[in-house]
Amino acid sequence: MQKLDVLLRDRRYARGFASVQDVSYVGFLDRVRDGELKLRAVGLWDVPHPWLNLFLPRSRVLDFAAGVFHDILRRGATGAMGPVLVYPMNRNRWDSETSAVFPEEEEVFYTVGILRSAVSDGDLGRLEEQNEEILRFCEEAGISCVQYLPYYADQTGWEKKHFGPAKWARFMERKRKYDPKAILSRGQRIFTAPPA
Repeated sequence: MQKLDVLLRDRRYARGFASVQDVSYVGFLDRVRDGELKLRAVGLWDVPHPWLNLFLPRSRVLDFAAGVFHDILRRGATGAMGPVLVYPMNRNRWDSETSAVFPEEEEVFYTVGILRSAVSDGDLGRLEEQNEEILRFCEEAGISCVQYLPYYADQTGWEKKHFGPAKWARFMERKRKYDPKAILSRGQRIFTAPPA
């Protein structure tokens, strides 16, 4: 707690608004599971979860916060909120040979997870629309976010919007090699037939 006081000393910080929970490292990593267990206990886990997970370049995370946290989410606030996770990631900690896609410009990027549950009538449609509004905001503001676990209606969306030409070529090469009959990934609509 003393380290936290030192960090906050020179900040414009209103005392009394900090929520500090001391947990183990494993507890920190498993924090979403705790939320799942709480929702299961009250019968609210088996509902749709229109989660939105994004990777954002570090230089634009404050622009994102202003447009999304302080405007879009605040404007649409109802009882359908869940945890929002925001934390930095270092590009050099990722294996560049994987199929993972993240913002290209910077060494540090942020993961933002907006994890909500559609528990009331109308929540699902409203939350999905809000997710689309967030993605439009990023596009219009020039924030080169990458959606983690996106949904595209066809292969063209995956190729042009998610992977880009270089990563797409490598992804196709691996698909031909390791899954030539395209029996994997049907649910993502990346491949509906074996890759040519």
